[in-house]
This record gives sequence, structure tokens and C-alpha cells, in this order.
Amino acid sequence: MNNLHSVWLASLLTGLAGPALALPDPLAHLSESFAPQLEDSALANLRGRYVNSQGIRYFGIEFISTLTTAQAQQTAAMNLTLSVIQNNPKLDIRIQNDPGSTLKSQSQEQAPAASNINGSGLVQVLQLQGSGNSAVNQTGIALNAQPNVGQSVVAGNYESQGALGTASYRISGNYAGLQLNSADGHVLLEQSLRGDNFSRGLLQLNRVRGDGLRALNQTRIWLSR
Repeated sequence: MNNLHSVWLASLLTGLAGPALALPDPLAHLSESFAPQLEDSALANLRGRYVNSQGIRYFGIEFISTLTTAQAQQTAAMNLTLSVIQNNPKLDIRIQNDPGSTLKSQSQEQAPAASNINGSGLVQVLQLQGSGNSAVNQTGIALNAQPNVGQSVVAGNYESQGALGTASYRISGNYAGLQLNSADGHVLLEQSLRGDNFSRGLLQLNRVRGDGLRALNQTRIWLSR
């Protein structure tokens, strides 16, 4: 794409040496369709919004964070959807989590703190320490509608307890995002929109400390007629 104005990439890679895991790496063969290559002509009229003769039709962002160990896997997902019905915008917030996990509102409790990461636009951060680890941040754009699945909620703060840790979801005036923290504090996955009216853009943060861990952040940006 020729009109990418601001892309920032920060990486800190330490302690990568180590024996390969005996189990197959589920991150080794990521779907090529996740981030399909789009021609410039398909994006020529897109400037942060999608407009046709009837106005903005659909815009959505989906965050998916997955932590995998030799014993278990935990996935948390969050959908932020802007749809327009009879010229009235509606923000639809949906949360997905592992079957059997418990989702509870913590709107009256302290919200999970946003990471203090400098930069704006698209910021991707990787921090690895240990051996036999795999960490991936992935962002893709698709020109089709995303199915609205998960539990619909209002803006606020929520958390979900899973097999490997706690997923925290927060939606406010200057932050909308998902954090997945392992129970031992060794893994932090974050995907979020930051800043007043989300002016600082998109963050993908992937911090792994330990051995034999696989961490995956995926952000899908959906545009639809």
C-alpha cells in the first residue's frame, strides 16, 4: 500500500537460543488468508473510513490473543463493530473467551492499566526471554463482513479467568483493548486502540518470559459494504 503514513516497529529479542520443542509449532503455518494482499485500487478511496452511496456501512476491529503451553491453550477475543442503521451509528462490543471460562464485570474495580508504550500509528512490540519460545504479532485487513459472535456488552471493564491466566477487557473514551496475562506473570499479551478518540492508533504488545511458550496476537480490521 502506498499511503501508509505512520508505521512504527519496536522489537527487543533476547535469549532466543534453545532446543526446539518436540511438539509441532501451531504458529509455524499461519493462514495466508489472514492478511491477504490488497491492490492499491481496492484501497484508493479508503482514508480511515469506509463510505459508499449510503454512507458508512460497516467498520470493525477484532483482537485475538492466544497463549499455548505444552499442557493447555487459552484464547481471548474482542470485537469492536461500528455499524450504521438508518444513519444512526452503533458501537457493538462483543467478547469471546474459552468455553467454561467465567466472564465478570469489574466496572467498579480498578481498570487494567494500559502499557506505557511510545509511538502512534501501528505499534508492534516483541519482548522475549527464555528458550523454546515463539511470539507473533499479526495484523490484517479484509474487505468483507465479520460475523458478530460472542457476548455483547456495554462500555466498561470486564475480565475472564481461563486455563492459563486472566483476560481483561476495557472500553473507555481513550482506550479499547484486550490484555491476556498468564497466572505466573510470565506472559503479557495486549492489543488495543489508544489515545483520545483513539488518535494514537493500534498497539500489539507481546511479552514472553519463560520456556516453551507460544504467544500469538492477531488483529483483523474489517471493512464491508
